[in-house]
Amino acid sequence: MIVDNDDFNFWQPPADRPDFGYTHGTELDASLSRAPKWLARHTPAWLDGGTQSGPARLELRAAQRVYSPWRLPADRPYAGWLELACGLRHAAAGSNREAILHVGVTGPASRAAAIQRWIHRHFDHGALPDWSHQLPQELGIGIETSGARRTWRSGGSSRFAAAAGPEWRARLGTYAVDLRAGLQTVAGWNAPDVWGDPTTRSGPAFYAMLAGRTDLIVRDEFLEGTWSRPSPGVSATPIPLVPELETGIGLGVGSARLEWRIHRRAKEFRHQPELHTYSTLALSWR
Repeated sequence: MIVDNDDFNFWQPPADRPDFGYTHGTELDASLSRAPKWLARHTPAWLDGGTQSGPARLELRAAQRVYSPWRLPADRPYAGWLELACGLRHAAAGSNREAILHVGVTGPASRAAAIQRWIHRHFDHGALPDWSHQLPQELGIGIETSGARRTWRSGGSSRFAAAAGPEWRARLGTYAVDLRAGLQTVAGWNAPDVWGDPTTRSGPAFYAMLAGRTDLIVRDEFLEGTWSRPSPGVSATPIPLVPELETGIGLGVGSARLEWRIHRRAKEFRHQPELHTYSTLALSWR
């Protein structure tokens, strides 16, 4: 389970934590050891690099995203996204690749207004936000491919290890058209690989993560408005290149793992008042 929220910026006093931009997200993931045979037979060769080194895993996901403006009216709109996703993942020695199909909905059906108002009401975040001018309801679909490769590793024979490697992602859909390139590093005791898979060694884990990436954005529905329906009041002009820095720490005990990650993201649209920082809490069980 992955939860994003700017309220997880624990180094800031509660009253100073932001509540705008990408302000909340929840994702539930399940990774099954083998995809169904009828689906595995159609695994594209590029997903495993043509090595046929093992069966593809089946990935199942459900997610919700919540976006809020800094100020109105000349700012990004209130927007929500609720989706189901499924696809294939192939993790081999030194690399990881995914192909995921996303189907979701914007507008009131995303329940973004309800979740943000619930958070404000129960965690003393002041006046309830006015979602009367959110993006309209629209069905969305997209295809995402991503991958990472470990190109350097040190200390593999001991419990302390460090690794680094590039990552990439491409999305094509009604809600997003973009490309991502970056570099991930991880170091610590029983540290996971650069794409997050935990070590197979037993014992506790403690590690640190550092990643830098840049997004080339062609279209962002949550800034520019829905794809096929008018989005009144949307006036944000996206910035095409958006760098991001991610730092984090992780702790593992037995089959459980908890991570806290901090995302420092550059301005996403012109006239955005400031950079945005939000944090992630991720809990996984293997």
